Amino acid sequence: MIRTTLMIATVAVVLAACGAGEPPRPDHEIVAERAQARWDALLAGDYAAALEFHTPAFRERTPVEAYRADMSNRPVRWVSAEARETSCEEDRCSVEMLVGYRLSSGPAQLSGMGNQRPINETWVRIDDNWWYVPGD
Repeated sequence: MIRTTLMIATVAVVLAACGAGEPPRPDHEIVAERAQARWDALLAGDYAAALEFHTPAFRERTPVEAYRADMSNRPVRWVSAEARETSCEEDRCSVEMLVGYRLSSGPAQLSGMGNQRPINETWVRIDDNWWYVPGD
């Protein structure tokens, strides 16, 4: 009786452990979350963190200081970003981000004007992780 109870308890623990993990999240959710996190870092001016979402090859050839200089010298200042739509096919996803911005400089009547526009981004899966591909 004790042996049967112990065996049932062991099987129950093993089955619970197998089913305890959450099911894998869909790719489109993971990519949308990473795209939003990248933009959140850009909005906060944390360019080192934003760079970490780029493909390994891009990071290898782009020093943080060069990336920071490029991002800081844009003619617009980003003020908001929201991941809107994500579609994936195998190891490639497209994310539509709605990005709000203000003009940093320009003629007096345009300086400080703001707007929003959709930006389409490409993300690829490399070594079981999703990475942003700039300018694709």
